[in-house]
Amino acid sequence: MAWARKSHTRHVPHAVQRACFRRDDYTCVRCGHRGEGRGDLHAGHVIADADGGPATLGNLVTLCVPCHADETTADNRARAQARAARRRLPPTRHPGYL
Repeated sequence: MAWARKSHTRHVPHAVQRACFRRDDYTCVRCGHRGEGRGDLHAGHVIADADGGPATLGNLVTLCVPCHADETTADNRARAQARAARRRLPPTRHPGYL
């Protein structure tokens, strides 16, 4: 059985990553870490991929690995809190049933 291919992937093309690193001078925009772009830097989304942000140069910034992990954790936590806020609360019982 063949798996259906996803039309949307989370991969940022290497050419776009390199352009992002060059534009930001291989420096993390959050903490200022100067990297080489060989595994110590990531191209992070300004508008998260999960929120529909495109993998284009205008929506990417250079982040070091720890800063990218921190931002991803914060985004995931905010998404989980938003989901929890949308959950329906159980209806209150009628006072006569107490």
